[in-house]
Amino acid sequence: MDNSKFLYKNKITNRIFEIDLFRGIAVLFMIFDHLVYNFWDLLPIFFSDYPKNGTLTMKLFQWSWLYWGWDIRIIVRYIIVFIFLGLVGVCASFSKRNLKRGTQLMGLSLLLSLGSFVVAKVTSDFTMLIAFGTLHCIALSLIVIGLLDKLIKNKWAYLIIGVIMVGLGIYFEINSYVTSFGKENFFVILFKQIVGIAEAGGDTMAFIFNGGQVFIGVFIGKLLYSERCSIISEKYNDNIITIIGRNSLVIYFLHQIIIPIILSVFLLMAGYTLSI
Repeated sequence: MDNSKFLYKNKITNRIFEIDLFRGIAVLFMIFDHLVYNFWDLLPIFFSDYPKNGTLTMKLFQWSWLYWGWDIRIIVRYIIVFIFLGLVGVCASFSKRNLKRGTQLMGLSLLLSLGSFVVAKVTSDFTMLIAFGTLHCIALSLIVIGLLDKLIKNKWAYLIIGVIMVGLGIYFEINSYVTSFGKENFFVILFKQIVGIAEAGGDTMAFIFNGGQVFIGVFIGKLLYSERCSIISEKYNDNIITIIGRNSLVIYFLHQIIIPIILSVFLLMAGYTLSI
């Protein structure tokens, strides 16, 4: 059967509608998740009198704490992260510049690490240090894919590699532990973060487990989008979600800076006291 009539490639934007749509949805969920994280973890570090009893901030603190440990939230998070990372892989399957893109993103990731180090130093709280987080994991994945693109021509190889990595990652995650910078050598902790043996700091995204999901995404991209055409939409319906999807990495990077600043401004206006 000829499926060509079901395929659509927007000639103006050269974008695939469902990829931007689902990636935008995933980013919105992550932004909400990190907003909640601020309520119960970061704001108590920044403000000595947060939360105040009998106030809205106390209710937000209590609710956010319950939400963070909610089993449904944890399951949904795994699904959302897989969608996001898988779509990173799908997009990587289109590109011939993954090595360059990965290197540039790693530079941006290191700037994030530097900024988090400054904040951790000022607050004397190194649980806020981000040594190897989401952006670092994606950057390393793109670098490795860029190198493998020169060697691997069979799309099934990416699936096999991805499944093996995810399987190993699950094993490592089951046996992982939480540590903190200062308890062990920094580079030892960094290595354990990358492998998935340990979690530390403000964000940890193990390369083995999560990078494997990016590799699976590369396979999906090569399998379903070899013609780089949409398989569900006859036209590109642009909206706020697809705009977010098109700029997902930039928005993901910026929201981790902007949200704490906005919340801090509101609390200062409400009379709360900075602890730094």
